[in-house]
Amino acid sequence: MTDRRSRELQLFHELARVVAEEPFDVGRILERVCGDLRSEFGFTRALVARLNEGDRTVHAVIQQGFDWPGDQWLLLDRFPFLVQALETGRAAFVRDALTERAMPGKIAAQFEVRSIVAIPLTLPQACFGFLVGDRAGAGFELSAPDLDLLTALGRVAAVFVSKADEYTRLERAVEELRRIDAVKRDFISIASHELRTPIAVVHGITSTLHLRGEHLRPDQLVELRATLYEQSSRLTSLVEQLLDLSRLEVGAVHGEAERFRPRERIDTLLTRLVPDRVDDLRVEVDPSLELETDPAALERVVANLIVNALSYGLPPVCVRACLDGGVRLIVEDCGKGVDPEFVPDLFERFSRGATSRRATTGAGLGLAIARSYAQELGGDLAYEPAAPGARFTLTLPSAALVA
Repeated sequence: MTDRRSRELQLFHELARVVAEEPFDVGRILERVCGDLRSEFGFTRALVARLNEGDRTVHAVIQQGFDWPGDQWLLLDRFPFLVQALETGRAAFVRDALTERAMPGKIAAQFEVRSIVAIPLTLPQACFGFLVGDRAGAGFELSAPDLDLLTALGRVAAVFVSKADEYTRLERAVEELRRIDAVKRDFISIASHELRTPIAVVHGITSTLHLRGEHLRPDQLVELRATLYEQSSRLTSLVEQLLDLSRLEVGAVHGEAERFRPRERIDTLLTRLVPDRVDDLRVEVDPSLELETDPAALERVVANLIVNALSYGLPPVCVRACLDGGVRLIVEDCGKGVDPEFVPDLFERFSRGATSRRATTGAGLGLAIARSYAQELGGDLAYEPAAPGARFTLTLPSAALVA
């Protein structure tokens, strides 16, 4: 009795020491539990199988000496000895896996399993999985005190696994809060920087019109009103882009998939977006093509690409669709393309090449927003040089195509 109590205390002490000295890493904890199980009971092989109680499946997450049959989740009910351990909450010992039908005969034969034990990692409210050990085809015996010790080991390990899982969830929550906080800080910094100039211009013009409007010549009034319109339009665009970016970065965009014809959406978009440049665009999208995805997000991608092409490229700008197992929407212009040195930063926020800085007063947000929306659709946005010009390709998953 004294020897057994000493074994228990030593085993639990070693496990507690690992948890105390190292971060709450569930993988490291389970690796140590497997190692202690093998050394203490002379097992050649050990594994930990995590349990999904919802669909009653198991999957090996730690393997020492075992080679789990494929990287897959297996049905729990195919392994009666695991079911026994789950239902009793105690270590389940099998002397002969084949004759006692503890598992599928094919698996028992393939892995030369004879005697084997399953220890549930269980707490009163949940079972996290099983600790399994054997001697690689050799038979062995376990006494009732041994099974009691293994059951206790499983319960202690389950406590540590539970705490490690909680710690992992807490870490992820903290990281998410840090990310959201960083997004907020960036938004404030960016907004103050990008909005300062147009706000100052708008305020200056309105102040001039209010205080001295009666003394200005007609040509001066026309010039001020034109500048006011230009800067207020820029301000509106910047606000919309910043709001888009902030919503995307905090995961606040939740579109609904709908069935629609993209050609109809694109035609309507062009008359609304660039009514004075419609003649500079060619739309080569089959009117009968149907998609099932978020139409609003798709419009945001296409709109940003069209504005980008008209701002930095040369007409004609072509919008076309290709079907090759999936769906690709391509926007291509006839300009000089993108400077190869700038391509790696093309989709970064507030990135602008030398040509774009000279050409327009944009903030360098359009392509970053377009790619984010593309990823929200389950796809991606890529650039490649055309001959001549720039070609941007929105790739959508095959599931978006209506057969």
